[in-house]
Amino acid sequence: MELDLFKSFAAVAEARSFSRAARAMHSTQPTLSRQIARLEKELDARLFERYGRHVECTATGQLLLPLAQAIIARTEEAISLIRDQAGTGSGTVRFGAVGNVMAILLTPILASFFTAYPRITVDLIEKDDAQLEDAVITGELDCAVMTPWGSSRTASQHLLTEEMLLVMPKNHRLAKESAIALGMLANESILLPRAGMNAGNVTADALRRAGLEPRLTRRSNYPELTKALVKAGMGLAPMPKMHASLETLDGLVAIPFAQPLYRDLNLIYPRDRPLPASVRALMVHIRAAMTGRPGADPA
Repeated sequence: MELDLFKSFAAVAEARSFSRAARAMHSTQPTLSRQIARLEKELDARLFERYGRHVECTATGQLLLPLAQAIIARTEEAISLIRDQAGTGSGTVRFGAVGNVMAILLTPILASFFTAYPRITVDLIEKDDAQLEDAVITGELDCAVMTPWGSSRTASQHLLTEEMLLVMPKNHRLAKESAIALGMLANESILLPRAGMNAGNVTADALRRAGLEPRLTRRSNYPELTKALVKAGMGLAPMPKMHASLETLDGLVAIPFAQPLYRDLNLIYPRDRPLPASVRALMVHIRAAMTGRPGADPA
């Protein structure tokens, strides 16, 4: 059974659309349809149900999807390892981060890596923190930068610790305070990202330990949208300092907490799988750029 059949199946299952999957794979819809039909014939099972313009996995398709993803990941890992062993200095790294961390913090670091290692391809994949950890464990990603929460199921290297600030309108009753005690927020609505974004969990946990249950009026994973909601009076928003820069705070203020809250950023990678040289090179480069120290080779 050819690997391309599994890739086509996974692409359609993830996109829930033949047309979107075809665009993502730089293929055509008829080609994908033929490959799926061939896979269904070889497995003697129907993998998708068609509903107008979108498709859903059948029970058999749902069973196959994680297996297909694992086959694809392991095959790509084997190819990368063999290329590294052969000394080609090439390969593909599947690297993930939360979108805003990728855009604000990691873009210049990745740009310098591409200059230093022009023959290494890096696939950039955006997920929330919980999804990033799962993806590293399953082999979908080689490594990722994320905010840890609770016990880790991966190996990790600490990159930085960043203070959390509380963003609010300039005319809010607390806007003149030099620092915000958690007790001041008893009657306030709080804007947090969804639970899979661990920076939000830092604040929610601190509020609960102070005896306050966060009043969640809205959830947004996008800092600029969150700031727009704050400006519209929808609530107050705890944010990592990198997202509360002065140039994006028109009409808003960002105030530290009286008992400072912090979120960490860690570089995570699998505990039990060998890392190709291309992956190790990216990890060393990121750690050196973010800590100012030479990165330790995780091999």
